Order: sequence, then C-alpha cells, then structure tokens
Amino acid sequence: MQTLAITLFFFFGGETNEEWLIDYDVQVQGPRMVYEGTALLHMTQTQPAPCMSYCFEVPEGYRLAGPVVSSDPGEPIIGFDWYDYTGKDLDVIWCRNASDLMHLPVSVPRHFKFYLLRTSFGPDDVIKLLADWGSDTSPWDLDLDGTVNGADLAVLLNGWSSDEGTA
Repeated sequence: MQTLAITLFFFFGGETNEEWLIDYDVQVQGPRMVYEGTALLHMTQTQPAPCMSYCFEVPEGYRLAGPVVSSDPGEPIIGFDWYDYTGKDLDVIWCRNASDLMHLPVSVPRHFKFYLLRTSFGPDDVIKLLADWGSDTSPWDLDLDGTVNGADLAVLLNGWSSDEGTA
C-alpha cells in the first residue's frame, strides 16, 4: 500500500511585540491545513506577567480539528489559556506569571498544533480517499480516528457539494 501526502503550499505566519512572539507554519495536505508553531511569552522585571492575544482566520469551507495524536483524539493540541472558535476565527490568549524561582528575563514557549479540515467535497476527492484506504498516515483520515476507512467515506459523502471535482 502506497501512501501519498502532497503538500500543496507552505507558508509562515507570525507576529511579535515586546511581550510575546508567535511563529507558526501552515501546510496544506490534501483536505486539511496543518497549523503548527510556538508562541513565546517574554517575562522581564518590568513585565513579569505578559499576556498574548492572537486571532487565526478560519477560511470559509473549513472547520477546526486536531491530530489523532492529541490526548483527546480529533481535538486540537492547543496549549492556550483560553480560546474561542466562532467558525470564522480562532481567537487565543496566553498569560503567564513569573515565579520567584525564575531568573528574568526569560521567554516561555507554548506549543500548538491544530488542523482546519475542508467541509465540502466532490468526485475527485472520492478517488483520493479510496487511494489511501487503510492508511494510518493519510490526510484523508477525515474523522481523525487514525485510519482511512468507511467512517471517512461517510464524512466525505456527508459533505458532498458538487458533481465537479475538488482540487
């Protein structure tokens, strides 16, 4: 069995200010976009309790999901203190307080990983899903249970939107 995962595009995102830095990569793999990165909260003597707020835009036709390896399979690995997913945006906040044992200045990393999965499919997508049938490493694992199988086909058919293929 051959597994083919094609990365359609790859880009970097991120922003910074005095209190924090966020850096992440986004890869498009078949029907999903994988966001993976790190946020650094910078603690100093003058700012021992920095907070960071960031908004990830969720493109139309996608939904928030997470990798199978998550402690809660299918849910995002988001080490955020707070997040709100509205369907159009994923707003996140991190806050940290320096402990008495820390030598300031210090930057504290917070790692995250989440997927955005397409919600509409066409005939070309059936072929791609079936080509990865039984795979445990395919982006066509739409229900995020670890294997491409009938449950993923059901998700695809539930999101059927056209008789024309989808890239």
